[in-house]
Amino acid sequence: MKLSMENIPKLPLWNKWKRPASIPYPNTWHKFTAKSKDGKEFKIKIIDITPDRFEESLEFVRDYWCSYEPLAVSVKLIEDEICLRNDLAKQNASFQQRVSIMAVLDEDVPKPKMIGLQTLYVASKEDDPAPELAGNAMSKLEKMNEDLYANHDQFEILGTDRVLKGFGLCVRPDYWGMNIGYNIVLCLEKVAKAYDLKGFMALYTSIHSQAIAANAGFKVYNEIFYDDYKDEKGNAMFPIELTKSAKLMGFKYS
Repeated sequence: MKLSMENIPKLPLWNKWKRPASIPYPNTWHKFTAKSKDGKEFKIKIIDITPDRFEESLEFVRDYWCSYEPLAVSVKLIEDEICLRNDLAKQNASFQQRVSIMAVLDEDVPKPKMIGLQTLYVASKEDDPAPELAGNAMSKLEKMNEDLYANHDQFEILGTDRVLKGFGLCVRPDYWGMNIGYNIVLCLEKVAKAYDLKGFMALYTSIHSQAIAANAGFKVYNEIFYDDYKDEKGNAMFPIELTKSAKLMGFKYS
């Protein structure tokens, strides 16, 4: 699918929280040096995603999350044009809160190379219901999401009316193994504190992202095993080999 903002549906913005004007935009959240397997060093910074890079960020999500994340691959999201557009529409709606972040090479150029991304948004108790998204793949993904949050109210668990949320954590494959994802996850507490949010919660659906979150000190609030999901013929709904479960993970700080 050739991607442009014109063929991405515009969803109503159901999240009510607004980024405070007191926080610089764009903001640089973190800087670090990463080393490749061959010993080459890269200076990297994690910054806000700005509107001039929203379309590029959607392409990044399509190429490096929808095409690699085990749950998305198992439901063949990338092959379902309707579902893919709806998923990217959800990403784009979240971008409008202007809290999503990206890892880029620390270069003195107008648009440094994007190598990692984390879609973020702020959920609050006064939000409108999220729109229902059409498509078989989306219905499977939404079912998993609903089951993980069943009897696990994020506001009650974290003791707050507003929660930083995330999805779509991804890194360019040629930068895997360099702790890019780990540094993005480490940034989340800085982001939450800057917005006076008391915690973060997200679904981690691959063994790699779960390990990153665990290493960053995240707690597991719920876990669902993929093998428990069968279709009407008894076939696995989520045929995933390396990762056994999806986990609801996050952190709370005082």
